[in-house]
Amino acid sequence: MSNKQVFQADTPGRWTRFKWLSRLLITLLVCGVVGAAITITSKQYPALPNLEQAPKKFSKEELDALKHSTKYKDFKLEKNQIQELKRDLRLHQLKHPSNKNRINAAFYVNWDPQSFTSLESHINKLDLVVSEWFFLTPKADTVRASIDTALIRLNKKYKKPIIAQVSNYVNKNSVEGNWDTRDVERIIASKKLRTKFINSLIAKLDQYHLQGINLDFEDLKDRNSDNFVIFQKEVYAALHAKGFLVTQDVFPQNDEYDVEELARYNDYLFIMAYDQHTESSNDGDISDQRWAEAALDDICARIPSDKVIFAVGAYGYDWPQSSIGTPVTYQQAISTAQQYKSQIIFNPETANLHFSYTFQDGIPHTVYFTDAITNFNIIRMADDWATAGVALWRLGSEDPRLWSFFDKNLSIDSLRKTGVDKQKLTTVALNNKVEVDYAGTGEVLDLVSTPHPGLINVTLDPQTFTFTNQEYKELPTKYVIRRYGYAPKKIVLTFDDGPDPDYTPRILEILKRENVPASFFVVGSMVEKNISILKDEFNAGYEIGNHTFFHPDISTVSLKRVNLELNSTRKLIELVTGRSTILFRPPFNADAEPTTLQEVIPVALSREERYINIGESIDPHDWEPGVSADTILARVIAQKDNGSMLLLHDAGGDTREQTVKALPEIIHYFKSHGYQFTTIADVLHKTKDDLMPKITDDADSGVIGSFYNMFVFAVFYGNWFMLYLFLTAIFLAVGRIVLIGILAVSQRRQDKKETQERLSEAVLYPVSIIVPAYNEEVTANKTIESLLKTKYDNFEIIFVDDGSKDKTYEIVKAAYDGHPKVKILTKPNGGKASALNYGIEQATYDFVVCIDADTQLKDDAVYHLMTYFSDEEIGAVAGTVKVGNENNLITRWQSIEYITAQNMDRRAFDLLNSITVVPGAIGAFRKSAINKAGGFTYDTLAEDCDLTMRILKQGYIIKNCAEAIAYTEAPESIPMLLKQRFRWSFGVMQSFWKNRDALFNKKYKFFGMVGMPNILIFQIILPLFSPLADLMMIFGLMGDHKEKILIYYLAFVLVDFIVGIIAFRMEKESYKKLIYIIPQRLIWRQLMYYVLFKSIRRAVKGELSGWGVLKRTGNVTAK
Repeated sequence: MSNKQVFQADTPGRWTRFKWLSRLLITLLVCGVVGAAITITSKQYPALPNLEQAPKKFSKEELDALKHSTKYKDFKLEKNQIQELKRDLRLHQLKHPSNKNRINAAFYVNWDPQSFTSLESHINKLDLVVSEWFFLTPKADTVRASIDTALIRLNKKYKKPIIAQVSNYVNKNSVEGNWDTRDVERIIASKKLRTKFINSLIAKLDQYHLQGINLDFEDLKDRNSDNFVIFQKEVYAALHAKGFLVTQDVFPQNDEYDVEELARYNDYLFIMAYDQHTESSNDGDISDQRWAEAALDDICARIPSDKVIFAVGAYGYDWPQSSIGTPVTYQQAISTAQQYKSQIIFNPETANLHFSYTFQDGIPHTVYFTDAITNFNIIRMADDWATAGVALWRLGSEDPRLWSFFDKNLSIDSLRKTGVDKQKLTTVALNNKVEVDYAGTGEVLDLVSTPHPGLINVTLDPQTFTFTNQEYKELPTKYVIRRYGYAPKKIVLTFDDGPDPDYTPRILEILKRENVPASFFVVGSMVEKNISILKDEFNAGYEIGNHTFFHPDISTVSLKRVNLELNSTRKLIELVTGRSTILFRPPFNADAEPTTLQEVIPVALSREERYINIGESIDPHDWEPGVSADTILARVIAQKDNGSMLLLHDAGGDTREQTVKALPEIIHYFKSHGYQFTTIADVLHKTKDDLMPKITDDADSGVIGSFYNMFVFAVFYGNWFMLYLFLTAIFLAVGRIVLIGILAVSQRRQDKKETQERLSEAVLYPVSIIVPAYNEEVTANKTIESLLKTKYDNFEIIFVDDGSKDKTYEIVKAAYDGHPKVKILTKPNGGKASALNYGIEQATYDFVVCIDADTQLKDDAVYHLMTYFSDEEIGAVAGTVKVGNENNLITRWQSIEYITAQNMDRRAFDLLNSITVVPGAIGAFRKSAINKAGGFTYDTLAEDCDLTMRILKQGYIIKNCAEAIAYTEAPESIPMLLKQRFRWSFGVMQSFWKNRDALFNKKYKFFGMVGMPNILIFQIILPLFSPLADLMMIFGLMGDHKEKILIYYLAFVLVDFIVGIIAFRMEKESYKKLIYIIPQRLIWRQLMYYVLFKSIRRAVKGELSGWGVLKRTGNVTAK
């Protein structure tokens, strides 16, 4: 018989090959990681397309007609006219020496969030708020109210007078509308309809506790007609009788307005000193200060100045060449100048500002606008003329410097006393609060500028206290977001958080069936697990956007993390689709109208990565736990006209089942109501290639790109492998536990039925009890003493000292030399197998019981073992091992393992004749079976396991005897435990490999088809990969489907616990120990991982392994 161990190698060749293979794999992994790191940190981004639509071009004749319209003629003042204005002003000041009680008013609009932000910050400086709240109801002869409840709530604190502007503007959609002159003409022509309309006005004013109205009917044919004059008289009389204010908007130097007549029927006239040039005119000043002064002179000469509220404009227009202009706020004008590095020019004569730039499409633009200096000079004039007040058009579009003087008396007499604080006009702190200005409409967001305080030089004339010059040294910018993609009656279906293997394919099937386009905003970590689904999305023609890699709130993470989040996902999309993407939607902050820092930061950060931000206006919150498909549909319908972008989720949360159910109904609703489903590219008037351009950079090509691709696919297949490994491990483990439990219970019932017959027919053969020992001086005598108490008639004890280095032999010899039942033998050290074989050779009888020298038997254990040998087919009987030294946590855990695993397994495999280990602590053998199998061999560390397998291969039956109980000494410390378990694990691997011919070999029946596969799967393969399964569980608990992972694991724990209870009941053990089972399962498994990996390393390395010596304590007590 060879003394060479299984796996032992004569040369280091196998280990050398393994090391080189490991080095190669590690090198490839490192290269993949480096390639991935270089790729995802690359700054090569796709170019952003020009999202601006080309302005409408006009013919020369159309432009000339606009430029020469009488309303927008050029304004010039001759020297004698200027002198006349000054003379009129001086005469007026003599009559009205002070303007300290003037009204400070401002116009508030619902449609701009910045209007409320400005009002909230400055309402304490206002005496009157004019709000766009009342509108003519088409064909109804009544007023429709559009009340902003936010303003109502705010005003509960400040209690400022609010008057409602009454407008005949009919809004078709967010960007188009018209002036309803037909209904105005119809109403004012009828006494009955006028009364109905006026009563409607009064009812709304009472309902909302407002203080009056501001009449603003535009584009009327004849404001001086008898009907309109009568209408104004009746409005004034009816509202005055109720104590309401009546005001009206008047454009200066416009013959349409009979200001003398209007002054009789209005408390105040708002003189709109702006729109000198408009979007429909040629480019030019918004409000030339000289033009405004002339208007003041004209108005105040015709009506009392205390009837006049002089309104200043705080905005501008952007005129493309050969087209009409678009309104811009002060912030938008400054941001545009900053974006195109334009120089802002202040005109000292007009006090207006302008600059030029060339847009991305090559078309030159000219921008004119007003700022705080413009407003200061004009308000100065108004205060000199002692008007009833001044008004700002409009809140939210103004230069913030205006608020440093808006509530102050700027008459020359007052300023001579107080002076002007120029310092407040040299800087513009635009971001004291998170303020966002918007340009355009739609849900596609592009950040134009970020906050910068700015620096401005101003020049004040100390004689006139007017500003004569200013120079913008540093532009004062704020957050300005340009919005695109407004598309009424169009819907873009967007899905976030996927792809998900359960729900995304079903959504794709619905979209295909309904022939509906969609856009998917994918999470990188989900893409890694579902690459094929992303391919399906792209191949089906859907747009793909970036939704970060791990779905963080990017307003709360570092800039480096943001870069990695966006780049990692973009590179994944590029790898899978061959296309890049400029579409981005931030997790948690997808609002199409960002107003908080948390909502703005994602737009700002993504812009740096060359993304456009896709917001949403229809959000049914389908992610909410417990939401039903009906609720999702109802919420979508309620928001149907909010915009075009409809946000749904194809992954994330507990389930997307209700989203899948609601989707067909959502699609059918919009189709049946005349809506068109479309793409993001369509609403932007772009192509899919513009939004998902072909890859042109080399960041993910060449060697680096290849390593990156390798890394991605390794991660993908690794994720796939780990997921299915986890699920396989759970299902196999649960299945095995259940099967073991069923088999063990069945075996116990069968054994109960057969026990009486077996005992009555038993032939009790004489038996030799073999006790091999090596360095067991602490436990040997106790073991022999317990054996001498055995209640069996005919037995001998053969104690074999295997060349112990301590005093084992001497101690035993001194105690039992000459005892008639004890043979004391010694031999040179050769290992346990050698000692057992030597003892068997010296045995007198044909049956042997082998036990360890640290083990004590119950006095009836030998009897119960020997009752089985009446059957000639039985070659061995396994006893039941229990821990005899439960004195600390380590030994208690081992006790649980013996009860719920080793002993339970032997019960179960008894039925299948597949017991693979007759334990060395207690096992009975037919000597002829041992000899036929070749005896105990020296080539494994688990000689008991190896012999058991060989006896089974000889065709013998091996039984389990639950009544034959042995108490063994378990290791009491972690190091000793690991040493013992390494020997067991390595020995079982050796035995399995040595007898591998039996694996799946039908010749060996259940042993080959069940017993051997059980070792391979549950003692080698699954434990080898179980650490990965544990990692998968940990990552899964942090992922989107943590509930499923937790359910699977809890199901495993529950089944394991139930089977543990059954095992304890069968062993008649105290249930109190079960309190340790859950921590035992968690920690024990990690220890066994270490043991297994150490065993595999030793096997690959081919080193010779010895038994090792365990420190004995002698604490075993037989119960």
